[in-house]
Amino acid sequence: MKLSLSRGSRDSLSEQIFQQITSRIHSNMLTSGEKLPSVRQLSADTGVSLLTVHKAYKRLEAAGVVQSIHGKGVFVKAVLNESPAMSSYDWQLSIPTYLTRSSFHSRPKTKYRFDYSALNSGLLPTIYLADQLKQMLEAESSILGTYGDVQGDFLTREAFSAYFQNELGLSGSPDNIIMTTGLHQGIELIAKTLLGPGDVIITEAPTYPGALDIFINRGAKVIPIAMDEEGIRTDLLAQVARAYHPKAIYVNPTFQNPTGRSMSMERRQELLYQAQLHGMFIIEDDSWSELYFDEKPPPKPIKSLDDEGRVLFLKGFSKALAPGIRVGAILAEGSFKQSLLSAKSSSDLGTPLLTQRAVLPFLTSTRMLEHFEKLRLALELRRDKTVAVLANSFDSSISWSVPEGGLNIWLTFPENVSTLDLYEYCLQHDVSFLPGHACYPYEPPYNHLRLTYSILNEHDLEEGLKTFVALTNAFLKQKI
Repeated sequence: MKLSLSRGSRDSLSEQIFQQITSRIHSNMLTSGEKLPSVRQLSADTGVSLLTVHKAYKRLEAAGVVQSIHGKGVFVKAVLNESPAMSSYDWQLSIPTYLTRSSFHSRPKTKYRFDYSALNSGLLPTIYLADQLKQMLEAESSILGTYGDVQGDFLTREAFSAYFQNELGLSGSPDNIIMTTGLHQGIELIAKTLLGPGDVIITEAPTYPGALDIFINRGAKVIPIAMDEEGIRTDLLAQVARAYHPKAIYVNPTFQNPTGRSMSMERRQELLYQAQLHGMFIIEDDSWSELYFDEKPPPKPIKSLDDEGRVLFLKGFSKALAPGIRVGAILAEGSFKQSLLSAKSSSDLGTPLLTQRAVLPFLTSTRMLEHFEKLRLALELRRDKTVAVLANSFDSSISWSVPEGGLNIWLTFPENVSTLDLYEYCLQHDVSFLPGHACYPYEPPYNHLRLTYSILNEHDLEEGLKTFVALTNAFLKQKI
């Protein structure tokens, strides 16, 4: 039996086996009475463990689509109450597709969303931005009929350059800035330029699921390296770099997605040294370094230490200003910048001019800093409420670190608890979160989850947290 399994998928290998065999049974590609391969045979054919196949077969049996006959094997059962006619689209089931973590974004939306790492619209300056856009279009309607430059609008690049210098301690000139349609596109452009089949890239473990999708779909080999409280473990990085000769390392060093941790300045310096020693690029994802709590700014970006174009710095303001205006930037020097421009040209011929100009009123005034100051206070209150509810609801078997900024809290459960099963249970009660296994490239642990406290309004956050902990405690009792 030919199955298409992806170790980079958000779904476990046993879940993929279950889904694909179930689909073939319901579409009559596997017929009633047909014998499935033995556990040992399917394990050998797919390259997964015997336990993984056994777990999938048990699920198929529990779902009532197969029957296990002792000493004879596993057989397809007759599927009742199904339409006898095959759908005209069922032929698509025979063609393998690439299963990705991004499919979580297409899952049903719930009332209590803790899965989406974004800001509640009430925290965003949408009214001001709408007024500015209206004024801009009244004064210069020709913007709608003008293509944006491939590298990006010069005025916007100039504003980004000033912001980088004044707020982040970076000295990048407008000529070294490439505007992107959000930070995510920046990761994609770098991967498109740098990575091909078989190339090696290192990530933190866990890491941002969207980046994993991009790297894996480029055919790259992703090697995850564990983190501690100071960030990625550079002692392990040195060993991996010597053995695998990676082309790059992707890090989110400030209020990391998903853990909320920040890399210490000493670790940032060591990381740059390792990159220089082993000839690697560093892809630095700075999604929300402005969103710090307790009046404690994080360390400066790794890019601020770089004087040889080793660090490819990514900055985005979509989440903090307006998701409807997807504007980001790459700061890169040297010949690699030209390669990125070629990749940008082949991707979209340039970020829309309208969205770039939309952020200018913020970048060129004090409004940006005032907005961030208010946003930090609002998010800090949400973090404190979330931590308080968790602390009053769970015993010491469930742990988390209190983030010093950003949007997320990372929870760790006992190893025998599957947060994927908990996720499916919570979905039935209108609650969602991000199961932690989506943040690892291969053979992930299943006892973590990411909880986002920024997307709900204050009332729904409080109600949602109460619902989440009640569901979690009920789920855990079922497992005892």
